Amino acid sequence: MTVRRCRALGIDPGLAVTGFAVVEVLERGGRVNDCGCIRTRSALATPERLGIIYNRVCEVIRKWSPNLLVMEDAFVNIKYPKAALQLGEVRGVISVAARNLNVNVSELRPSETKLALTGNGGAGKEQVANAVRKILEIDTPSGSSHVSDALALALTGLSRNGLFNWS
Repeated sequence: MTVRRCRALGIDPGLAVTGFAVVEVLERGGRVNDCGCIRTRSALATPERLGIIYNRVCEVIRKWSPNLLVMEDAFVNIKYPKAALQLGEVRGVISVAARNLNVNVSELRPSETKLALTGNGGAGKEQVANAVRKILEIDTPSGSSHVSDALALALTGLSRNGLFNWS
């Protein structure tokens, strides 16, 4: 079977910390091309923080030319309504960055990603991180749950689009 070479950019959005990961499909398996966190300081005004996220996402897209951007869908904790609004703003600037650079955006609920990688939609962060390390055959942990989540999103997005199969 011939595998189409492509890249997915997984993004775990957040105003303080946005995790990102670029995963490339190879003939056999996948490779992590880039990953990390975009951090913004709470002392900055929200528009400045959103601008930092927008600019950094654009840099990553320009550098790696992903075929697909996979972002975690919004979830709302009724105890923190302001956080949901901020998350919506972050997701908005990421979507605009992708659109402006002609990258298709796909969204996944956290439970969908957990189920796809571990077989359990309620899996914990460590279970997801372990699955990501096993699938991508990387020895070291990502160092951040935001990066691990971004890797998980990229893998699941590639799988859902028929571009990567780890089973």
